[in-house]
Amino acid sequence: MTSAEPAASRWKRRARTIPLMLTVAVLGVLASPAILAVATVVDLAKRRIRLPTVRVALFLLQYAINDSIEILLAPIYWTLAGFGTRLHQPASVARHDRLQQWSIDVLARRAEQLLGLRLDIDSASEAALTPGPVIVLCRHVNIVDASLPTLLYQRLGYCTRGVIMAELLADPGFDLIYGRTGSVFIPRDNGPQAIAMVRELGRHVDSTTAVVIFPEGRLFRRDRLERATARLTVENPERATRLAALGHVLPPRPGGVLALLDSIVADVVVVAHTGLDQYGSFAELANAVPLSETIKVRAWRIPADQIPTGEGERIAWLDEQWVLVNEQVAQDARSADENQQPSPSHKPEPLST
Repeated sequence: MTSAEPAASRWKRRARTIPLMLTVAVLGVLASPAILAVATVVDLAKRRIRLPTVRVALFLLQYAINDSIEILLAPIYWTLAGFGTRLHQPASVARHDRLQQWSIDVLARRAEQLLGLRLDIDSASEAALTPGPVIVLCRHVNIVDASLPTLLYQRLGYCTRGVIMAELLADPGFDLIYGRTGSVFIPRDNGPQAIAMVRELGRHVDSTTAVVIFPEGRLFRRDRLERATARLTVENPERATRLAALGHVLPPRPGGVLALLDSIVADVVVVAHTGLDQYGSFAELANAVPLSETIKVRAWRIPADQIPTGEGERIAWLDEQWVLVNEQVAQDARSADENQQPSPSHKPEPLST
């Protein structure tokens, strides 16, 4: 799969992001004793005995190290793939998949150990995830949940391909590795190009693959919901009526989902989750580390033969699923507020195995 981005633009960006990330990682490792000492003093001065600043600093250092390893291995993998001529052949893709999976697994362990991030997924939701191929529709409320579907499927031995916003190309690890495994980075301001890229992604999916998309297109925020609702009321009153009850999710953007449904014959898995809603940014989450509340994951599956075929019917079906996501989030939020104890089948699980 080839990138729609001009090579000159791609390498102009990488000339900035790659040296910056490598410099951050090297300086972070060398200065880590001083950084951790200062972070400890800050936490103790604020009487934060669980040392959230120290924990976040260690996690970010791990992230920079992982990214740097990906950067250093990328040219080696490029050479092994016939100097880039066989990057999208199965052997090369598998090599990059293993690197991606290693990185996510390491970060998942650190997120659990340092940040307190744990999953609570019931047996019915676990069963809904398999088998493949599947299209995964996930809500999006915090930058942390961007890796949640990949983590869920990686534990089951699946490869994931993502529909990712182009802004994440600023992360050189994403830039160099994810595109080579088959994920696509879509622009916000060029709908036709984005749809074409999503359709191309759908042509490279097999039974071991989960294709992940976030139909909301951006992180949930209350003001964004208000603007999106107002816009729908003017542009599409019928959809506005169907989605009037939304309070925890944004109205789904159907373009990417329709493109995937057109190009892949697959079941759809819908993923709803709670536990990150109160953290509007990574900074807010960092201040609450280590987290005491688990990330509650609920998923359900719609067989391919139960998904409508007409465009209008598919949009209505997508809206119906997102209303269900909203209801599930609201229900789980109420349960958390009432301090209900999880049943034995809802035990929190580690993020990695």
